[in-house]
Amino acid sequence: MVDRTTAESSVAAYMRSVQKCWSSEESEHALELARSMPIPSRFEEDWRRTDPEEFPWNRLEEVDPQHTKLDVSLRASGASSTGLVPLEVDGCARCRALHLIAGDDYDAKFLYYHKALNREPVCFRVMRDFRGDPVEIVQRASGPGLAAFTTVLVVEPGADVTLYDRWEIGDGPVAAIGRTEIMLLEGAKLTLLQEEQSWSVPFYRRARVQLERNAQLNWYAATPGAPWHAARMEIMMNGPGSEATYKGLFAGSGKARADHRTHQIHNTPNAKSSLMMKTLLAGQAHSVYQGTITVPQQGQKTDAYQQCRNLLLSPQAHADAIPKLEIIADDVRCSHGASMGPVNKDQLFYLRTRGLTRRQASVAIATGFAEEVIRNVPAESAQERWREMVRATIGKD
Repeated sequence: MVDRTTAESSVAAYMRSVQKCWSSEESEHALELARSMPIPSRFEEDWRRTDPEEFPWNRLEEVDPQHTKLDVSLRASGASSTGLVPLEVDGCARCRALHLIAGDDYDAKFLYYHKALNREPVCFRVMRDFRGDPVEIVQRASGPGLAAFTTVLVVEPGADVTLYDRWEIGDGPVAAIGRTEIMLLEGAKLTLLQEEQSWSVPFYRRARVQLERNAQLNWYAATPGAPWHAARMEIMMNGPGSEATYKGLFAGSGKARADHRTHQIHNTPNAKSSLMMKTLLAGQAHSVYQGTITVPQQGQKTDAYQQCRNLLLSPQAHADAIPKLEIIADDVRCSHGASMGPVNKDQLFYLRTRGLTRRQASVAIATGFAEEVIRNVPAESAQERWREMVRATIGKD
């Protein structure tokens, strides 16, 4: 059996060689492209409700990127530690391929800065037919400059893995850009729990999960309140029999703002996806949710669902929900829903008659609203962190 210390040392050895993924010349070229790319336009539909110029572009290069530290730790034991293999040898080409930036990507400026200033991408594959205990990866950024997080994961055929991926920001960074690229090969199963521990810096996040034949995904994500947050997430159903479920939670207070864009893309027949996004807003917090389901002609027998629910805990809180369906195939079952509204007055009255203050009652209702997501999270410690996130953000106002 491999103990935790051995597992962590293997990750440390991998991190020492990770720069093989791209050369210093490639990083310099990425920086040149980042500088030359325009800031995303407000004429793009995705950016109509969030101003990309509020991201601190002019501060990203104020310091040497070497002064911004990223500490990575892996917690795994036994079969879990031996079932993870870094992508530094046979997988390097695949890691590079997953990092490609499309020429017509209107968010390319974020991605090129991420590539140029990210020195330590976390790239792993889970070995074929792997079965093991949950694996936790923690990436913690500190120091001045850009906090650049990267998680690249390839899950081989037949593997079944639970991954906790936490991104934490310490003192110093002026902004953060994170990128997640995951590929589930035939018959692979992944339970993915993603958390961001940041309350004060602007954050851009890009995530994509690709599913091949009969692959299965259960994805849980939590977004804390931040002054500026934009996330673009894609679930690509590329193989028949694939199934994906996403459950997300955003809790914001004060002047927190989050803009989530999700895209369920059914490139294959006989695939199923389901998405739920819940937001809890207090103070002057603002949530934007833009969700799209795309089913081209080849996506027959698709079963796709999407919903966004918003609980407004103050008159100044605001939510936008824009669901969209883009369907060419004619034999599908696709639906979406969105709702928003204040706390139920009858529930509030009932709790206050039981001795709770208005704030305590609001927090209790908000926690109950969030439980539909939280209770499904496959880790008690994460469940409690998410509940604390709800209590902390809602209880501030």
